[in-house]
Amino acid sequence: MSAHYLLVFACLWGFANAHPSKGNLAATIRATQSSVQHFLGVAPHAIDGNENTDFNVGSCSRTRVQRSPWWRVDFFYHYHVYVVEITTSKDGGDLSGAEIRIGDSLKENGNANEICAKIERIPAGGTQRFNCAGLGVHGRYLTIRVPNKEVALSLCEVKAFGAHEPHDEHEH
Repeated sequence: MSAHYLLVFACLWGFANAHPSKGNLAATIRATQSSVQHFLGVAPHAIDGNENTDFNVGSCSRTRVQRSPWWRVDFFYHYHVYVVEITTSKDGGDLSGAEIRIGDSLKENGNANEICAKIERIPAGGTQRFNCAGLGVHGRYLTIRVPNKEVALSLCEVKAFGAHEPHDEHEH
């Protein structure tokens, strides 16, 4: 009987630790943010696969109004990210002046990593795709930050596309 439990555990552990090799790299991975405005606005809601832009449905993340708010996803593995797609909340206002950063460092909550793209403006409830810095950016963490502004950051869906790039995963 215990051998069956061990086999089930090993299969579940392997599934839980598998990394996506194609499609949305950010789907169902770990996410966090600088603060939470309301219990409906937790960070994982921005990677739940639901693109509904109505915050009240419970599918969007939202920080409190604060200076330089950020949201971050941990891919758990190292990727070469080429494209990031962001959908904003229809009642959260425009997203403007933000940065998408990707890298292996958690220094300054990931805000010291390389810039993938700068967001001039995504209208409320809009979706926009960003190509990462020419040929893509390498890293484990993707951070979206609105530097030097006193705003709430509201994201309804964040997707990242790229390729797994093996290296010493525990190096950083």
